[in-house]
Amino acid sequence: MFDWKNDFNEICNRIKSNNAAIVETDTVLGIISLNPELIYEIKKRDKNKKLITFINDINQIKNLTEKEINVLNKFWPGGLSIIKNNISYRMPNEKNILKLISIVGPVFSSSANISGNEVFKNVFEAKKDFDNIKNLIFVDGKKNSSLPSTIINFDTKEIIREGCISGSEIIKLLK
Repeated sequence: MFDWKNDFNEICNRIKSNNAAIVETDTVLGIISLNPELIYEIKKRDKNKKLITFINDINQIKNLTEKEINVLNKFWPGGLSIIKNNISYRMPNEKNILKLISIVGPVFSSSANISGNEVFKNVFEAKKDFDNIKNLIFVDGKKNSSLPSTIINFDTKEIIREGCISGSEIIKLLK
């Protein structure tokens, strides 16, 4: 088990070395990696289901409108995931993940679970089920929320998933 305070550099090195990590986020427990295929394999996830890209800078998204930038400035970092140009993005409100992204670059992310199953409640629960998986590390952190992020499609102005932020409020701001 790794922890952010004592093992930050090692966590970054593991991510850069084609590993995935189970981490606490500002929403539900997540899995992150630079390698999307590894996340699909670990989660047994259908490759037609997209992953979210965790970023640490709004400028990492192309072609944002002024209204979209205003929405992101209001809700990021935080529990809002967006789809823009058919790519999913989120800037988590978790300082260690944002710091990691500043070193390794944007990472792919998904909830920490086997696809279709409940999300694990904490890292220790995930470790019990995923302990035998090669290329996966576990990072202890503080529990933040049991609600997933709200997903808004900026391209179509649709609420994809209602989560910890009011989707209808965001849609109003976009119009």
